[in-house]
Amino acid sequence: MLFKNNYLHCLILVLLALLLIYEYNNFIQTDKIWVQNYSDKYTQETISRILNMRHYQLWVSYIFVPISMFFSGIFVALVILFVIWIYYLDEANFNIKYSDTWRIVLFAQWSSIAATFAKIVWFGYIHTNYTLDELFSFYPLSIINFLDIKKLAIWFLYPIQLMNVFELVYWAILVVGIKKLLNRTWLKSLEIVFLSYGVILLVWVIVIMFIILNLSNSI
Repeated sequence: MLFKNNYLHCLILVLLALLLIYEYNNFIQTDKIWVQNYSDKYTQETISRILNMRHYQLWVSYIFVPISMFFSGIFVALVILFVIWIYYLDEANFNIKYSDTWRIVLFAQWSSIAATFAKIVWFGYIHTNYTLDELFSFYPLSIINFLDIKKLAIWFLYPIQLMNVFELVYWAILVVGIKKLLNRTWLKSLEIVFLSYGVILLVWVIVIMFIILNLSNSI
């Protein structure tokens, strides 16, 4: 089976992510949108510098995204394996391998691919008249789309964006995968995911909120 090879599975995910990022940057978040957003705020020279910086950041993203996708998946898989190991330390027949948990995480990462694809479809074919602020704040099937972001603190936007269907799917795939791997109850599988991925996500959200808060205060 194609997805039995974790490295090949990861390569497919990375290539799809790069393709979607390219589509998003060149057909959705275009230079035209940036010019429209800043044309009444800055001079043409300043806008040109902003666009040059953006083009540099785009090339960086093509390097950063596959690296972050690879290592984040590995890290989550290792933490899940560690939590499982703690739970079943006293079992002599414990034979769960790292490749088993990584395979589960790789399947879960398809939810992020689906979310990016949904965002491209939304702005490419449905809501085609959009602003740069809408691009930054929008997340497919998220609670944030039903809120007035102007009334929200900027550091609070990211955790609200995470309240979306795709994040729930990510959790669901992890829980189902752990249940199938360990042959345990749904509650025990959810507990393992919460103590592994849930803790990682909580720490990550706190760090991002802290960075955004400090950056906003320094501006």
